[in-house]
Amino acid sequence: MSSPFEISPVKSVIVLVLGLLTVIVCWTIPPAKEADDTGVVMDLPFQIGPLFGFHEDVSKAELEILPPDTTFARKSYGAIGSDQLDRILCSIVLSGREKRSIHRPERCLPGQGWNVIGSNVVDVPLASGHPLKVMALLLNRPVTLSNGTISHLEAYYLYWYVGRNVTTPYSFQRVMLTNWDLIVHRANQRWAYVIVMAPITEGFLPNGRTADQTLFMLKQFIRASVPSFVKMEMPSFQSAGISPKQVEAGLYATGH
Repeated sequence: MSSPFEISPVKSVIVLVLGLLTVIVCWTIPPAKEADDTGVVMDLPFQIGPLFGFHEDVSKAELEILPPDTTFARKSYGAIGSDQLDRILCSIVLSGREKRSIHRPERCLPGQGWNVIGSNVVDVPLASGHPLKVMALLLNRPVTLSNGTISHLEAYYLYWYVGRNVTTPYSFQRVMLTNWDLIVHRANQRWAYVIVMAPITEGFLPNGRTADQTLFMLKQFIRASVPSFVKMEMPSFQSAGISPKQVEAGLYATGH
């Protein structure tokens, strides 16, 4: 009587053949090439409208956790002499060879002391005609005031991903497009992760902003700033004949 764990000779041959085919395919298909062209310029402008840019350091934790070939561009924008709480943070993180550089911020924000209390996708109508979709997170965290009491500071955190010729607010779409590039084009696309954030200062600063005012301000900031660092929105890129009408399912693509 044969053992229930015994593998028949036919099955052994099938497993061996499949294993050999896998080795042959892996050996003959060239590795994915790194995509040199990116969808962003990693240089934030000195000024956006009436707001001036102030240098912001990348945290030690980010430098230690993220791969060494991750690239950063980060500034806060506000009036000269403005309080740090009254500024807009703008940050771009560009992935390198490893994809650990890019992730859903909902995973790391709690580690920075922020609680995510709401999220939804909002449209930002750009001057080019693209209805850019971004993910808007409503955050809060406890803060200690100067008199020693504990209050809760809220903030809006808007983000989206920028590929070579595509943008999306959805992590799953970014992953799907990445896999499509790897399988079809044998290309390892470098994604950028753009963040625009500002606290809701009502009750914390004189004439502080309400939640609605903060969200409106951030959307206006995105509209004004995107043409300076997203290549698809730059006048030189659009003059090359790229159509602004290819919009579907929260992303737009040109020649992808």
